[in-house]
Amino acid sequence: MQTHYKKRATELVAVGSDGTTYIIERRSKALPCDDGEQAFFYCCVQDGRPVSWLGESRYALPDGTELRAIACRLADAPPTS
Repeated sequence: MQTHYKKRATELVAVGSDGTTYIIERRSKALPCDDGEQAFFYCCVQDGRPVSWLGESRYALPDGTELRAIACRLADAPPTS
């Protein structure tokens, strides 16, 4: 099984009902499993707080604030060492 996940991250620009704009990042994390490692994808805002997908371009912060995605873009590539 492939253990390196090089898919570029996706970012969503979302807006709350009060007009606040958020960047939602789709991140991946490699988790151990019986066959080696498996990718697990999740969404969070830039400070690391998880974001729940509600469907139809709608998301929710942990405090219940609902967001509406208004744009999608590929994240900048991380710096190489």
